[in-house]
Amino acid sequence: MRFFTDFFSGMRTGLHPSNSSYPTRRGNKARAPQSKHKIHPVLDVLVRAGALALCVGLGALAFYAASRAPNVPHSLQPTPAWSATTPFPEEVLATDASVPPRDWRYIVLHHSASLRGSAEIFDQAHRQRGWRCLGYHFVIGNGIDQPDGGIAAGPRWYSQEAGAHANSAEYNEHGIGICLVGNFDEQAPSPAQLAAARALIQRLCDRYHIPSTEIYGHNQIRKGGSTACPGKFFPLKELKANIH
Repeated sequence: MRFFTDFFSGMRTGLHPSNSSYPTRRGNKARAPQSKHKIHPVLDVLVRAGALALCVGLGALAFYAASRAPNVPHSLQPTPAWSATTPFPEEVLATDASVPPRDWRYIVLHHSASLRGSAEIFDQAHRQRGWRCLGYHFVIGNGIDQPDGGIAAGPRWYSQEAGAHANSAEYNEHGIGICLVGNFDEQAPSPAQLAAARALIQRLCDRYHIPSTEIYGHNQIRKGGSTACPGKFFPLKELKANIH
């Protein structure tokens, strides 16, 4: 605000230089001393107007740059509930165009080992652990906190970063982590979840030339301790058989 006040004050002064005065010690007004190098009033106004236009332009440029920046939180928003009649939502595979694709070699499947959850909820939990963001690349909901079969891509996928899901340096660096919400030691994934997982895995295998032999359950590759993930009721063998 000070800038604009000074600007318009300067415009008035520039247009009426004869009114410039300052108080003396005796309270009388004396004419302000004249500079040896006078600036034409019109030129002064043009200079100030140019400075104002420059500030406005820089502000507009900053706003545009901010609007074009990747909106990472939005990448946690899932697709609608899965339907066999709905085409695969290719937008879920979108990545930052300024980042080269990672050398993906594997797909690692997980269950959340919880009855409910979502990409956003897991993201918050992983941040509380001290991680930068969601450790998985994709989360497939079960209809409670995330639509049944709804796929959410995480920030690590968008920016093509290594995962934090496999407890193995090799499979974190080169493995795409997919988590299905549910405890599959107690029950099987929903049909919508399996259909969505199958479609997602097929797209990833096609795009990154990953053979079905390189699709693993977390329990097959975890280093430093055993795990039942993705659970005894997860039909990994059948799922892999449907990937071509």
